[in-house]
Amino acid sequence: MSELYLFDQRYRLEYGVIAGLDEAGRGPLAGPLVACAIVLSPDFDNEILTDSKKLTDKSRRQLKPVIEDSAEAVSLGVVTSSEIDRYRMAWAVRTSFRRAMTALHSTADVFLIDGNSVTGLNAPSRFFVKGDSKSLSIAAASVIAKVTRDDIMLKAHEEYPDYGFNRHKGYGTAAHISAIRKKGPSPIHRMSFAPLSNMYQTGQMSLFPPAPPNPGRAAEMRAARHYENLGFRVLERNWRSSSGEIDLILEKEASVVFVEVKSTLTGGEKRALQKIDEKKLARLRNVAVEWMAETAYQGDCSLEAALITPDGILRIPFP
Repeated sequence: MSELYLFDQRYRLEYGVIAGLDEAGRGPLAGPLVACAIVLSPDFDNEILTDSKKLTDKSRRQLKPVIEDSAEAVSLGVVTSSEIDRYRMAWAVRTSFRRAMTALHSTADVFLIDGNSVTGLNAPSRFFVKGDSKSLSIAAASVIAKVTRDDIMLKAHEEYPDYGFNRHKGYGTAAHISAIRKKGPSPIHRMSFAPLSNMYQTGQMSLFPPAPPNPGRAAEMRAARHYENLGFRVLERNWRSSSGEIDLILEKEASVVFVEVKSTLTGGEKRALQKIDEKKLARLRNVAVEWMAETAYQGDCSLEAALITPDGILRIPFP
């Protein structure tokens, strides 16, 4: 028996019928977010099945019918690119989960879900960081979500062949961004995602007028790339609450970092940092608290500034 199967068995013994839940498509510049919820037969096991990101496209496509044939129930939740632009990613993730869970509410006693906690699901749920490498049910959901989304992007390529969706599936490759610059965005591009949000006026899809230079957004993008190169995952950009806005929310090794981005092109680091006074820090902390309340996050967290200078990026932690 595989370790992933034994993991699921522990929760079957504790709860009864379990459903795995995972999503695909948080990061691309185009296309939908797709979640899958699945109830596997209790006797189904597969030594090859694991996190879809660790599998080749060929392996995922070979596994998908095997998984579906052994499943007692499968349900999808799709959130469109326009919904993502309008309501932001935290809403999109929660909504994709809820849409996928709806058909299985009467079937599953608990949902095993990949990642950090998501509030407002209205069903018994357990969350596991890197759950798609721990649970067979979550791994199965990740494969179906990934292949389903890839197929949607292959169909999009037939309608919008200039962007190469058949190759990159909407992710921000150099070739994809070059195509956007030459052709302008398509109706399925996420206009709230950088660099699109920097290049075009969101909402004016018929005209595509260039946006004026935005140094603040450029600094945030540079900071985001810097953190991603350090192994962080960007959870949110420009997350807003009743207390204000925080530029970046990042995750690494089950710890979250809230980042305020500042920049100076003249070497005036001290002057740039003076803008983050005690009043500003209090607002940032309140925003962080509101994000943790909305997401039900209870892990380690920290607050810091990322200062963009002519010589590089400085990380300044706050107590």
